[in-house]
Amino acid sequence: MRIDKDIQNIQKAIADALVRIDTIHLEYSQAIARATQQQILLAVFSFCTQKCPEAFLALSLSERQDLQESLRKTIKTLCDRIQAQLEECDRDSRVNQENLDNLLSKLLDESMGTLNQLLVDSKILRAAQIQGEKALQMSIRLAEIEFTDRQVMSHRGELRVLSARIAHLQNELEKKYQQKTIAEAELAWRSAWVE
Repeated sequence: MRIDKDIQNIQKAIADALVRIDTIHLEYSQAIARATQQQILLAVFSFCTQKCPEAFLALSLSERQDLQESLRKTIKTLCDRIQAQLEECDRDSRVNQENLDNLLSKLLDESMGTLNQLLVDSKILRAAQIQGEKALQMSIRLAEIEFTDRQVMSHRGELRVLSARIAHLQNELEKKYQQKTIAEAELAWRSAWVE
């Protein structure tokens, strides 16, 4: 039956797109972890040198080195966590960009909390400065990371296209199943019909 061949072709196209999404998702998670690392380093650098230069200059050389070492460790831990959590996402989350964005935003917010606390511990900020309406603290948004990293943006675009393709193919598959059911029902009607 022609319709069975169409159904097989659509199922294969969906399976191929899902495999591609898995690959792109892995590359995206690696790229976003790398880009996050660079963005955080840049944010902490400009925060220490432009927003709080006096506090940074008040640190001794060894305190600055300790801050930078703690920063490297903290960023590595955070980026490893971002990558691991994204890779753990189930396939539904990979296909659903909104779920992915929510997870990334949550991880970034947690990361910023950790880094702001590190700045308090290093005496760049006072605890009072990271609370309240006029809080002086670092923040990075997912959109900033994507905007500044071409590779992340490229993977993100391909994920969006693949997700739309899968949704389209699934709709086509439903239509084909419906057509098959109708064809089978018509055939059953004709074979049962007796003049």
